Amino acid sequence: MIRALIDGALAALLAPSCAVCGALLDRPLDGAACRTCWTRVARFSPPLCARCGDPLPAERTAASVGACCAVCSVDLGVIAAARALGPFEGTLADLIHACKYGRRPSIATGLGRLMRDLHATWPERVEVVVPVPLHPRRERERGFNQAALVAAALGPPVCEALTRRVHTSPQAAASGAARHANVRGAFTTSREGRHVRGRVVALVDDVLTTGATLAAAAAALEAAGPARIVALTAARAELARR
Repeated sequence: MIRALIDGALAALLAPSCAVCGALLDRPLDGAACRTCWTRVARFSPPLCARCGDPLPAERTAASVGACCAVCSVDLGVIAAARALGPFEGTLADLIHACKYGRRPSIATGLGRLMRDLHATWPERVEVVVPVPLHPRRERERGFNQAALVAAALGPPVCEALTRRVHTSPQAAASGAARHANVRGAFTTSREGRHVRGRVVALVDDVLTTGATLAAAAAALEAAGPARIVALTAARAELARR
């Protein structure tokens, strides 16, 4: 009841609007996006490639569980498998943009909650999640690391096992081989890395495009001795699915 009263007071006094569609928020304490926008998020439906998580052709059936793409469209490096909530388009893309560039960290928490069932799609239980770090300079500029907020909402324990030692140019400005070159050697393990040894680890980020950032992060994380590395992202970009 107290929460409802506070929501009502904030809605009446401040008239906050949804960061995506602009509608008035009747429950502003729930975050910067309205319930309607969250329900509009498109999700990938099975069958999915067991490795990269891409949707398989429509003619595939439930018998395709465990099947893979003829040629996976991303280079995952040492990552055993990847899953994403849905395609980087429409409302999902708008939510991610609002989070990162509109400085709305509550959206990252909401994305993490939607992603909770993704790490149940592998035989092994994910034992720890590791967010892909931002360089400290970029994190200061943004005010938060969206991957860390997503990871915190997933459920398993979070381990800050990686640090970003190179301040790279934004990946959105590059494509193909340039993305891999841009992040090569950008990550290293932190003191917390010892906590992933022998465990099934999920690397967490907001968007998977070519796989360059996740592959570079996984290459650094592998030195800490995890049993298996998988990847969870909120979205898959169109470039990665061509």
